[in-house]
Formats: sequence, structure tokens, C-alpha cells
Amino acid sequence: MIKNIFGVCLLALPLLGKAQVNVNVQMPPAGLLQKEMLWNLVLVNNGSDALDVTMQLNLQDAATGQVVLTATTGNLLLAKGVKMIKAGDIQPVSYTYNLPDFARSYLPMGSYVACYQVINAGARKESPIAEDCIRFNVDPLSPPVLSSPADKSVIETPYPQFTWMPPTPFDMFTSLSYDLLITEVSEGQSSSEAIQYNTPVYAKSNLSQPYEAYATSFTKLDTGKLYAWQVVATNGLNYAAKTEIWTFKIAPPSWVKQLIEQTPYIKMKRDNPEKGIAPNGILKMSYTNETTDTLVKVRVKEVSAVNKEAVVFEVKINRGENLLQKDVQKLLQAREGILYEATISNSRSEVWRMLFEVKEYKDKKTERN
Repeated sequence: MIKNIFGVCLLALPLLGKAQVNVNVQMPPAGLLQKEMLWNLVLVNNGSDALDVTMQLNLQDAATGQVVLTATTGNLLLAKGVKMIKAGDIQPVSYTYNLPDFARSYLPMGSYVACYQVINAGARKESPIAEDCIRFNVDPLSPPVLSSPADKSVIETPYPQFTWMPPTPFDMFTSLSYDLLITEVSEGQSSSEAIQYNTPVYAKSNLSQPYEAYATSFTKLDTGKLYAWQVVATNGLNYAAKTEIWTFKIAPPSWVKQLIEQTPYIKMKRDNPEKGIAPNGILKMSYTNETTDTLVKVRVKEVSAVNKEAVVFEVKINRGENLLQKDVQKLLQAREGILYEATISNSRSEVWRMLFEVKEYKDKKTERN
């Protein structure tokens, strides 16, 4: 009987030794994490004697199990009782990086398992006297934020430019890219349901910059329809964070804008110049370049104002017919009822002319195009 009790005691001695020190990791379960915060620990020495200890850390990717980082600390004198540890208390810390991304001050995005061992450095044979593991996530401090088109806005162009702000802090991302998703919102649907279930009208992946122009090769967005859009940020192949979902509509085309688009170009001639109108000061000229000129000056002046200087601006041209458009309203301070002349002198000293009057048009909302 005595032998049996003695044997049980011998078996229990290693267990008692391991229970002499407890380690408790003080780390948030999710959020932004600097590498130094891995050493926010509480050590409890339950024995009566002070211990000379070191610590070892293995950091693994929770999804793959790959060890991404290992570390060994300097020596620490652990007195009886509770001791709160910070990175400065266990220097020097020697790190080994199995992936270069982990050499930065912030841990990259992801889910990790950190396992700690407390080693009795004063023992003849160094062995763990305490162990603890914790799982945690590293998320951005701020997800990407949509910028334009503004939420619930009504925009004029059917080919809008989409912009957003990157997630922060930028230093925690090693391979940041974005996925842009635009979808139509059906009647009775919420914007989140549309993003989740509807077929996208526009989707782009692996965007390196926080902006994207709706490509003109796609079908233009329809007026009056409600569209929802969202951006998802990724770090390499891993999900990082996503924006809120915003909505917008395409406004019906402006009547004035349509009028300007449909106004014909006034043909410039060397003799018998044609006459036309410049709706809201938008001058539309058709000039045939029979020379090798690539740049010409256009002079515009009032026909009746003999002593008034002409307004001059330059335009780039190609050989053959050039359809040129210029807003001359501010340049001329143009007024209705005044006859203006526009001329181009080419390298052959030929003068091409046209005549026009300014006509003012307004939409119901008194907008200028």
C-alpha cells in the first residue's frame, strides 16, 4: 500500500511542477494588433521561490495551421505572485519570420492561434512549466468607406465614376485590392438583398486603386432605376473588410443637354461663311484641315465691334474634318442678339470663317450645361 502511494506521488510531481506557474494571455479577440501586443501576458508564480524564466511563442495561421512566426524572449525573474508582462519586460526578443509580411509592426489581416510556453531557465534541463494558447482575429481599425456617388444621390451620367477611401491603417495590408459590385435594386427589395441575390450589372475584381470608372463598353445605366453598390477589400487571397451599401439613381437627361448635343456643327468656309447658333455659349465648329497643322488658333469677336480685341484660344486638330466644341460664354461674356465671327488662320495663311449667335435655354431647374 505504501509503495502504491509513493508511486502515485512520483507521478504527480511533474503535474505539480507544471501547475507552479500559470500564464494568461491578455489580448483582444479581434481588432488591430501590433506585434508588441503579443507579449501582453499575466504570469502567476504559485510557488514560494522566485524563478528565472524565458518564454517561447509560436504564431500559426488558424486556417492553414502554418507557423508564420516564432519568438524567444530574454530572461525574466518571476517572483512569487502575479506579474503583468509587457514587451519591454522580456527584451531582447528574438523573432523568426517564416513569412516576410510578419516583419512589419502590425500583424497582417487574418485569424491566428498564438501558443506560449514558459521555460524554467534555472533548471538543469530547460522544460516548459506553463503553456497557454489563444485564438484571435486581426481586423482593420476602419473598413473601406464609400465616397461617390453619394448615398441616395441622383446623378446625370449613365457612366459614373466610383470612388472610396481605403481601410486603415494602411500598414497592416501587404497586398490590398478591391472588388466592386453594382446591381439593380428591384421593387420591394432592400439594397442588401439586391447585393446578395441579384445578378450584378457591373463587377470588377482585383482593383489596385480606390476608384473605378464605369466602362463605356458596358450597357449604360438606365434612368429612373435604383442601383446599389459595395466595395470589398481583400489582402492577397484573404477577405479584409467591406463597405456599407449605398444606392443611387440616374437622372433623366437634361432637355438643354439634349438640345446642345443635337445642335449641328457650323461649317467653317473660306468664302460665304455659314451662320448658326451657340446654345448657352457652346460653340460647335466643323473645320476641314487640308494642311499638316496639328494646332491652330481660333479667334472670336463681335462682328460690329471694330475696335474690340478678339478672344483667342488654341485647339488641337487632325488632318481632314475636325469637329471642335468650346464653351465661349465666359470667354466672350456673350449676349443674345449679338453676331459673332470665329476664324482660323492655317499655315497656308488661309482664313476659314463662320458666324454665330448665342441663344440661352433653361431647364425647369435653371441649370447651365
